[in-house]
Amino acid sequence: MNIAVFQPPYPAEGSVASAEACLDWMRMHLEGLKPGQQDLVLLPEYANVPGLGDGEAMREFAVRQGAHFLEAVAASARRLGCLVVLSALTCDGSRWFNRSLGYDAKGLTDLIYDKIHLTDFEREDCGLTPGGALRVFEYAGTRISFATCFDLYFPEHFAALGALGADLVLCSSYQRSESADRIRIQAQSRALDSGTYVIRSSYTRGLDEVAGRSLVVAPDGTILSDAGKAACVIEVKINPGQKFMKPACHGFPDVEHRTLIEEVRRPAVRREAIDRVRKLAERPFPWLCAHRGLSLACPENTIPAFAAALAAGAHEIEFDVQTSRDGVPVVCHDDTVDRTTDGSGKVADLSWDEIRDLDAGSYLGEVWSGVRMPRLEDVLAFLGGRVILNVHIRDAEGSLTTLVCDLLRERVNLDLVYLALGSEAAMVAAMDHAPDISRACLINQGNASQLLAAAAAFDCQRVQFFRQVDEAEIRAAHEAGYVCNLFWSDEPEDARRYVDMGIDVVLTNCANKMVGGFEGRGD
Repeated sequence: MNIAVFQPPYPAEGSVASAEACLDWMRMHLEGLKPGQQDLVLLPEYANVPGLGDGEAMREFAVRQGAHFLEAVAASARRLGCLVVLSALTCDGSRWFNRSLGYDAKGLTDLIYDKIHLTDFEREDCGLTPGGALRVFEYAGTRISFATCFDLYFPEHFAALGALGADLVLCSSYQRSESADRIRIQAQSRALDSGTYVIRSSYTRGLDEVAGRSLVVAPDGTILSDAGKAACVIEVKINPGQKFMKPACHGFPDVEHRTLIEEVRRPAVRREAIDRVRKLAERPFPWLCAHRGLSLACPENTIPAFAAALAAGAHEIEFDVQTSRDGVPVVCHDDTVDRTTDGSGKVADLSWDEIRDLDAGSYLGEVWSGVRMPRLEDVLAFLGGRVILNVHIRDAEGSLTTLVCDLLRERVNLDLVYLALGSEAAMVAAMDHAPDISRACLINQGNASQLLAAAAAFDCQRVQFFRQVDEAEIRAAHEAGYVCNLFWSDEPEDARRYVDMGIDVVLTNCANKMVGGFEGRGD
């Protein structure tokens, strides 16, 4: 693989004119590359808004000059017939991200990563939203991933990418004040942490002591190319499939370094989240979703019900969220507390202080006396990272959806959660506020064609059918790319009939009775 890494001069003036001059430098050097000579070109962080230090100015520049620059990058990728990657200030819905983007001869690729570890400036001055999950992408036979600037300071980020099998980690960076020596040591260490090539593109300030040092580092920590302090483009040829081989210990045969680390690593005490995500996501369908927890045996939508569902082996847990009078997201299905507590009144008319004093268990018998209704944050603290969450947001206006999305982003790995939404307002809010959180369509569940139309309109990843669904309708949903949920089944033979029709996930109130019959069908 032939790689070109850009190191533009940093526009230290922080003006629009200096930012435009930096864009011109990158355009000129892109135009100087010849088709067929590169497989990958890497540009630095904030390549569409270089040097600007004010959030509002950055956003204004991004939608004008920055947008034209991204068009030029896309055109260069088409002309060169190769992959061009950069980090850009990007708007998605109502949110702004520090987003890595990859362009190739066909246009914008699926290689998209939102920087996870944001600086104070990015969070507070720019109002950026952090990414919610690591990504490794298969591209032209190479597994490519990302770590943007500040991400380089987190060894666990790279350890996780190594566990996910990355070959290359692309690092678009600023690091304008970091010392040259630490930049080199850091990149070498991260290559060893992950067992990958680390390719870093940054800006130069023309100084011996700091900044610059765009690098290509091999998996064994060897620096293959170092741009130093010059404004330049460095080029290097690598073999992405080459791994770092070393003795397992003194006197023993060579093994791959990353394989050795993975075999010895104790995931129970380190890097739990990524291992759980992988284990859950790789299990073949069908899956069993515990509806309101183990709700036929325990008080529904309570921590005991969720704990019992986990113990029973449910693959997903569904729960309902609505908001109290004082804006606290609480987990409750009914509009009122009358059926499931010793109180009365609408959830929306009660404060959280009033709700949390209610007995939410004794309606099932005195043995459950004292069980309380949980807040959403209580449920996330208990279930987060342990099971896939089906979050049914009971929201007709959209405001609760945005609040729930913020809590999910803060508390859980977004690969282990999806939103079950039954109103257009909630769908619009989710798409605008958190387009990266998966959505299940519950709109018009009783009419398959209308359900599928709504799912397409709101770019959903799942649909949830009622029991009257037939095999042809499930097949149509699969052909459209949707995971198919069924609401509901509480009998194993009945559930198996729907699974045989193609249903992927069955919601049930008695996961303990059902889970034994849910062996993956392996398709």
